[in-house]
Amino acid sequence: MVNASRIILMLFAVLWLSACQYAGETTLDEEVQDVGPPLSDEVIGTGKTTLALVLPFTGTDSLKSKQIRNGAMLAQSALSDGKVSLAIINADSPNYGSLKNPALVAVYAPNGKLTGKPPSRPVNFAFGEAPLVKGGLSIVASDMDSLVAGLRYASPSGAAVVILAPERLPDDVLKKMSKDIGGTVEVIKYAPGAKGSALAALLADIDDITAVGFVETDQKVVDAVAALKRRKSKPLIVGHTGWGASLVGNPKLSGAIIARPDSSGSSYVSDRYRQEFGGEPTTMSLYGFDIVAVASGLVRQHGAKAITKKRLLDSKGFKGASGAFRFNKDGTVERLFEITKIQSGKLAVVKRAPAGF
Repeated sequence: MVNASRIILMLFAVLWLSACQYAGETTLDEEVQDVGPPLSDEVIGTGKTTLALVLPFTGTDSLKSKQIRNGAMLAQSALSDGKVSLAIINADSPNYGSLKNPALVAVYAPNGKLTGKPPSRPVNFAFGEAPLVKGGLSIVASDMDSLVAGLRYASPSGAAVVILAPERLPDDVLKKMSKDIGGTVEVIKYAPGAKGSALAALLADIDDITAVGFVETDQKVVDAVAALKRRKSKPLIVGHTGWGASLVGNPKLSGAIIARPDSSGSSYVSDRYRQEFGGEPTTMSLYGFDIVAVASGLVRQHGAKAITKKRLLDSKGFKGASGAFRFNKDGTVERLFEITKIQSGKLAVVKRAPAGF
């Protein structure tokens, strides 16, 4: 008889074979539900390979911590084949000494600051856009990665696009973004107090703009877009993953494009999550699931000591509930994006992500 974990593995694989048929809506997850058991220092499972999750148990980010833990628990139960155990550690007062040679330490530190020093030998993951320790890895793509992907989609032949950015954004970041977009990219920076109408006025003398990408996430975006839509050329508006419900739900931004990490593989995990915890998973839940899923897959294939940075830097990357991703040598993550359009206050998928790297 085929055991339950094998069935789940086969079903998870089928998701990726059927991804080309995917189309529909993706959702924002700003409202985090309080579901699942309370956070506590505990070890889940008896596998010889230990994965440690270091999460803040209190404060404004504790619900996101629960979502990460819930996703990780689901993967440990479904995919580890009894070979991996999961240690949950309170980041508010972490007892790293209680860990016996963990193979991987994944840390959620929203402010970028660590309490104590995680063990240096295992692989260190960060639930954030940048590694928290030297030699570590991060699993979250940046909002600017999303903006780059959106502007590439908006101008596949290299026609002129504009990035509107506040002065605080470093020139080297903008230079790299322009290079990654390719084609003709005009960067226009503005002072902190600039109004939305002033942003649109900065583009008055630029003709033949295919698309305008916005770095910021506040009301000035709405005001600027309203002014841009009065232009004869009506450039495509491009946002990013930092745009929350207040922007996505604003009718003045209808038709804007946002590139988001591929969601085509999340439906099965979402169904299981609802069955297990009685609520909706967030992107953080999927990240928690994927870290444990990737680690468990390596252990199943190569043994208890299989989780190494060399294997994790495999250029073929990984496919998970949060989409396809691979790690760069500097520890940042590269993700494949789907293209969504704001329609009636929701994000409708208009182009699926590529099948692989």
